[in-house]
Amino acid sequence: MKRFIAGIIVGIAISVLALFAQHMASEKVVPPQPIVENERVKIQRWLLKPGEGTPLHTHTLPHVSVILRGSTTRDVGADGTSKDTDQKSGQASYIPGTGRTHSFANVGKETYESISIELK
Repeated sequence: MKRFIAGIIVGIAISVLALFAQHMASEKVVPPQPIVENERVKIQRWLLKPGEGTPLHTHTLPHVSVILRGSTTRDVGADGTSKDTDQKSGQASYIPGTGRTHSFANVGKETYESISIELK
């Protein structure tokens, strides 16, 4: 029973640290702006000024991301790992639905804007 309780406490501590790491990437969390959502597609606009970030979210579906205005972003996984990437205007990428939970923040000097198209 003591091991069970210790395991629960460790799990809670890890979860809190992951959320704290996500919070450190961005002090202001901005949700995406929905554009279209129906039974086949979900389209969202992400608009982040410098210092702003997204809420923690999970991609279970494949999606296409198109960068309208680039900046440097920091991707923070639920496990607290992070990676900075220079996002260039006009880039497009396909991301498979992996179930990965993450957030990202604009750590650059310019406003970041992208469109995300999830295929249902």
